[in-house]
Amino acid sequence: MKVLKLGIIILLTLSIDTSARVFDELFIVRVPQDSYENINDGLIIAFNKISLRLTGTKDPSIIKSLNALGLNKTTFVKSYRVLELQENVLLEVIFNKDSLIQLFRSNNIPIYGVNRPELTIIAKIDDGLNKVFYLNEDRNIRYSEAIDTFISNLGLLSRERGLHIDLPSADLRLSESVGSKSYFDNLQASVRNNYSYSFVRELEVFRDSISTWALRIATQSYRFNSLDELLKFALSYIEKDVDDLLRMDIQESSQGPITVNAVNIKSFEDFKNFKSALEEIFSISNIQLLKASKERFLFNGYVGSSINQIKKELFAHTDLQMISFDEDNRIVNLRLIK
Repeated sequence: MKVLKLGIIILLTLSIDTSARVFDELFIVRVPQDSYENINDGLIIAFNKISLRLTGTKDPSIIKSLNALGLNKTTFVKSYRVLELQENVLLEVIFNKDSLIQLFRSNNIPIYGVNRPELTIIAKIDDGLNKVFYLNEDRNIRYSEAIDTFISNLGLLSRERGLHIDLPSADLRLSESVGSKSYFDNLQASVRNNYSYSFVRELEVFRDSISTWALRIATQSYRFNSLDELLKFALSYIEKDVDDLLRMDIQESSQGPITVNAVNIKSFEDFKNFKSALEEIFSISNIQLLKASKERFLFNGYVGSSINQIKKELFAHTDLQMISFDEDNRIVNLRLIK
């Protein structure tokens, strides 16, 4: 048992980057060349994609409301270029962060901050021919074409929606020799207890006959005629997980002013870093310095979504730690993490 526990610790330490919370390229969109006829069309497609990413929802009414404003969507573009990436030709568009945020806020459209939820996939694969293994991001291991496509599609979904979708990335030779349910349960528990992922989606894929495959997901089992069909279904299921993770918590009852107490600020550099980190919480707008004293700074702002949404984004923040939250008096105490 000690060997098993040690193996799990080593596996998770190597495979999971616990600091990967910020989606660094939130305001960068890449559009495949075959998706547009000319550059202007490509920029408009990119704008629609960034709108989907920021709002966290595929609700078409968001785009319709923005279209009704008669915007020149290209004016929100900071720069663009055509590049080749892994044999694909893409239009890379970088948006102006400040003007885009202001657009959504001025039209009362809630948007998710840069500190986003994470989704981890633990997928156990048993093809009936080889040793049981857990799906991982080690591209030196060649899977079947269907599994390679599935991994690539997870990457596309991650970039499309602006959140991290992670597979273990270490050498998983250990997992190949332990296919027991107890090991699988221990692995899941270790991820949940020791790492700050927002959600873990567990998949079990196995061949249940010569001609059919089965998928266990949540509490349900499904049967498919091919692995490709199974993985397409699994991807659609994961897309629903993404919808849930990025769903904004909107409560009119908790909208209004808020006070942020910044503690342990010891230098002007700390002050600048704290304010920059606070501005990454898009649920708080109109942030202004209210009061300054030794090692204590008070800011006021406005909550445009809900207190729960602010808590979600603060929990995911790499640079801020929430010490306490007095919801009755609408005061949150935050510490800058060194």
